[in-house]
Amino acid sequence: KSDKCIEIVQFHQTYSYEDFVRGYRPLPDQAGTFGLQDSIFFEFCKQAGDDPERDFVFIIDEINRGNLSQIFGELLMLIEADKGGPEYAVPLVYRRKDEPRFFVPENVHIIGLMNLADRSLAIVDYALRRRFAFMTLTPQYSSPMFRQWVIDRQMRPQLVDLITKRM
Repeated sequence: KSDKCIEIVQFHQTYSYEDFVRGYRPLPDQAGTFGLQDSIFFEFCKQAGDDPERDFVFIIDEINRGNLSQIFGELLMLIEADKGGPEYAVPLVYRRKDEPRFFVPENVHIIGLMNLADRSLAIVDYALRRRFAFMTLTPQYSSPMFRQWVIDRQMRPQLVDLITKRM
């Protein structure tokens, strides 16, 4: 396991392509000046492409809260399981002169998390449904691993029993 092979972001209503892939941002050393800057997903894919022997996992929390076509732009096609690799490369909206086309390396795996209690889940768009397998994950309060985890954090066994029983 390596933290450099895992990244996590949380989508929200104002999250954009510029936040996720690439865009014009203020330059830190030059007040009032903007420059083209790579964002988190672009950098992650570049890192994964430089290390093809390892698997890289990109986790998107609250994926249903973001506007996917706004955030992914032309990359929406590239997150499909069968569209990894250079043969599916596309030019980025904001590209540098003479830059090669962008692709999502085959060793990048995307996990999107959603909260079932969220009402916006009912309108999850078909573009998202096509690109992800859906699994329901439920809390495992009665598992021995959970019990040991909370006991290791100095919780009294009687309280752990109460949580297990009531939750």
